[in-house]
Amino acid sequence: MTRFSPSPIAVLDVGGTSIKGGVVRGTEVEHTPSVPTLANSSADVILGQLAKSANSALTRSGPGTVGLAIGFPGPFDLQAGAALIQGLHKFDSIYGLELRPELRTRTTVANLPIEFVRDNEAAGVGEAVEGAGRGVGRVLTITLGTGMGTCLTDQGMPVPKVGELSVERLARRETQWGSADDVLSARGLAGRLGVATTDLRDVIGEPASREIVQDHGRRVGAFLSPIVEELGADIVIIGGGLAAAFHLFGPALERALSPTPCVPAALGADGPLIGAAILAFPTPRR
Repeated sequence: MTRFSPSPIAVLDVGGTSIKGGVVRGTEVEHTPSVPTLANSSADVILGQLAKSANSALTRSGPGTVGLAIGFPGPFDLQAGAALIQGLHKFDSIYGLELRPELRTRTTVANLPIEFVRDNEAAGVGEAVEGAGRGVGRVLTITLGTGMGTCLTDQGMPVPKVGELSVERLARRETQWGSADDVLSARGLAGRLGVATTDLRDVIGEPASREIVQDHGRRVGAFLSPIVEELGADIVIIGGGLAAAFHLFGPALERALSPTPCVPAALGADGPLIGAAILAFPTPRR
């Protein structure tokens, strides 16, 4: 078990579209400006964006900073600090590149530790410990952003596998419409609506989008229904960029998953930052 560190932790939540940064002190989060990830750019450009966000968080965290925690999309080698993403429309240019030494040459991190965590697990732990899953035993958190992330927690700690089933790889499952990561994410919904992912929030609430958005909820529900049973989840939490539009697609999703409750994430952008801080720098309870 862990408790929250009272000392500041600089944190990045790296997504395919943007990098959200901040400082976590206990359960309090202070955000720094987000920057575009530019995930389809060259390695030097992506590293520059990571360094820009990291420097902003490190400057804000100030003296006594424990370290830098970075939530990164998978697949990711946590020990080596290297992204292993290929063919997912993001981060191909930094495949296999060890990020710690690259960041040390570009940031003010000095000799502080840099720890990586999986972004889906950061989001899941944050919501399970302090958000919509607080007090619930087995929580399945689904992040619908540029891609789709999946995390199962039990009593606030990640459960990577159930039997032979890898929770992280659930988003790679095929559906009748294509790979879950491609078609059920915000990127997938944007494609159905004929807009760029960055423009999705501008059209998702329009009357002309209503039928497709509601059907998106039905599709996510059809995909998750057997998974909820496989994993024995007590609750499903929807996070990521699409969570802000839960009122538009959520009712159809809730009907598909009933009687298992399905709710939007409660912490918003705070959740992944809190979860990353917990996972990267756990503090034992006394």
